[in-house]
Amino acid sequence: MKREPLFIAHKSDTVNFPENTLEAFEGAFSKGADGVEMDVHLSDSGEIIVVHNYLYDRAQNYPTLDEVLARFASHGRIEIEIKELEEKALTIIQAIVSKYRPFEVEVTTSVQPLMQKISDVFNTDKRGLIFRRTLIEDWMPEEFRIKWLLAHMHLTGANVLHLDLDLYTPAIIAAMHAKNIVTHTHIKAENNNAIDTVRDLGIDQFTFDDIEIKKKKK
Repeated sequence: MKREPLFIAHKSDTVNFPENTLEAFEGAFSKGADGVEMDVHLSDSGEIIVVHNYLYDRAQNYPTLDEVLARFASHGRIEIEIKELEEKALTIIQAIVSKYRPFEVEVTTSVQPLMQKISDVFNTDKRGLIFRRTLIEDWMPEEFRIKWLLAHMHLTGANVLHLDLDLYTPAIIAAMHAKNIVTHTHIKAENNNAIDTVRDLGIDQFTFDDIEIKKKKK
């Protein structure tokens, strides 16, 4: 029997609450999510705030990473996607995370040079590289794709591969697991039947948009 994949609520319970808010994080955990995903930026005042878009509304109040961890670090996996390109943000994030250890945290980014810095700072944690599908071209046979992915994971120091579901194959998953690399994918709300595919392939964890549909499929 295959192990049930870890379910991480993407931007939390966005069905019932505004994304990346304290209410959304509370809602996600109360509905059985194994963890929550959030995006962080360095604010003009030097705080790490939880908000998705880089061009966010400076007039609004957003929860800080400190506030989120103070309430939810003990609830489950916390996945922090760093969208801030300033290297000094890593030091601030590390200090905040350290206040609430021990808890299960994954720090992720799609910026490969930043991933190398993350690996230096968070060297004992899960470190997720969001692998853009544009980096995998149609001409690449599966054997080369495996080498390509493993090389990126090794060179950046990442240990969690974030890859689109349709790019995963049993051979790719087996190759990642052989190197102790965790496999992760994202499922959009309109593709809720893909949860079964994630389970059948043996992918370790996934983020999902619609927590209400996930509840019904349990």
